[in-house]
Amino acid sequence: MKGLIIFILLPILAISQPPSNRYNAELFTVSEINDIQFSTGVPQPNEGGGFYEWITGYPLNVEEYNTSPVDLKMDIFQPSGDTLQKRPLVIVCFGGGFLSGSKDHWSIRLICQNLAKRGYVAAAIDYRLGMNIFDSDLANRAVYRGLQDARSAVRFFRADAANSNTYKIDPDHIFIGGHSSGAFMALHNAYLDKETERPLSTYEWIQDGEVVPDQDCIDCVGDNVGYSGHANAIFSLAGALGFTSFMESASDPKVVMFHSTDDGTVPYDSGQPFSSILWLVIGSDLPDVYGSLPISTQADQLGLSYDFSSYTNRGHDVHESSSSSLYTDIMPGISDWFFDEELKPIYDGITGNPIVCDNELIKSYSLDGGDGIYFDWQVEGGIVLSPSVFSNKVLIDWSPTAENHSIAVTPFNQMDAKGATYNLNIDIQGYDVNQFLFTSNEWSDSSNWILNHPPTACEDVFIAEVVAPTDIFISDQTEINSLELGSNTTLINNSDFLIHQKTSLALYPALHVYGNIINNETLTIHNDGMTDEVSLEASSTILNNGEVKVKD
Repeated sequence: MKGLIIFILLPILAISQPPSNRYNAELFTVSEINDIQFSTGVPQPNEGGGFYEWITGYPLNVEEYNTSPVDLKMDIFQPSGDTLQKRPLVIVCFGGGFLSGSKDHWSIRLICQNLAKRGYVAAAIDYRLGMNIFDSDLANRAVYRGLQDARSAVRFFRADAANSNTYKIDPDHIFIGGHSSGAFMALHNAYLDKETERPLSTYEWIQDGEVVPDQDCIDCVGDNVGYSGHANAIFSLAGALGFTSFMESASDPKVVMFHSTDDGTVPYDSGQPFSSILWLVIGSDLPDVYGSLPISTQADQLGLSYDFSSYTNRGHDVHESSSSSLYTDIMPGISDWFFDEELKPIYDGITGNPIVCDNELIKSYSLDGGDGIYFDWQVEGGIVLSPSVFSNKVLIDWSPTAENHSIAVTPFNQMDAKGATYNLNIDIQGYDVNQFLFTSNEWSDSSNWILNHPPTACEDVFIAEVVAPTDIFISDQTEINSLELGSNTTLINNSDFLIHQKTSLALYPALHVYGNIINNETLTIHNDGMTDEVSLEASSTILNNGEVKVKD
């Protein structure tokens, strides 16, 4: 009979089969909601005046002790017609050196729209502007304000998810990123996450003889202070950190970065921001920062997962190829990274025996350990018994006459994220006897066996008596049908060893020992109801340092 291919595509009860490429392709049109308030009455420093503020129009000499309350708003972009109940969110922050810009910047909006087309919810946020570029300590307060505002935006969505759930966000998959100062905010959201890491000037400070108030903790300013503002992963377009030591472990949020070596605004390596123009400003004093290159070096040292797209000719606007379009690698670089690292279900592989004995053809297989809720099982050379697309387990009756035998499964999780397809080839075998040849003392060495392979579940194993004491080591998970162990031989089990007598082919009970067994892990004997469970000669022993199970 030609190999039988069975596709399990049963009707779905409350949901449809997930799309195969959500997050990797533009599947949706976009709906937009504007000016949603997420932070109320937060203190913004007022302009301090002076020649450079007058000539540029930028708040670059702000009075940190003199503030006015402002409300912060965001625009939210969603995939139209989407029925998914828990969706990943990307918060996007504009650039402008903490001196200018808004959520309405065209490339920020374009990033949000492209993310929503791929199935994300995206939000472009405003944040407080104003910096003192003439005092490196006070300049740190601008970055800290941006960090607080970014965390306030994250908290807004976590509070919504816990209450009205208007935006159907998965609170465990909230990502944040941005360009330039917006990337500073995202990076510090991820890594400046302790009170001890706050710059000293963010506490009570002195400016021009005036007391500057404490900026308070990272989640103490803005609304929804009962929730965490820490994002789960980040993207950075020409961003930097105050110190790479803020990155502390491999469990910190993952990051995808884009930076060009010819960036004259935010250093690719380290140094002061605005290096290309700062020399024109008399008395300017900004702190050194650390760009994408040292961030990647620190991530390497920590074992923190990241991706770094490095360029030589894109300048500071690393994502903008023109005045109205993004470089073609930016959007898949962001979306695919979040998908691969944070969204798609990941498994080690299909669990189940790839060797099937020809008199026991019904076998179970499973996909264990991931977050899948929908499983597209495909089988060649067998029939699926009691199939369900909602089960991570499948029972298969293999056909001994089929030309090929294999099983494959593609998992999807609750966010409709498609995992890799996992495959397992199946070998149908008849029963045989495999004899140890003593070429070496390793069980897994194929040259040790008369059948030129280590024994399988369909084989009875015969290890003959030897004159000189000999040790044989089992280091890999092993399943056999039965075992006769000759005298003067010691079998040392350092793995999971299953002896399962399935037929009366064996001349002996499941385990017939003349020699010795030292069990350091797990020895399981399935006896299938036979009366002799274990046969030991007077001179033989089983020394158990692990666990021995005898099961019918």
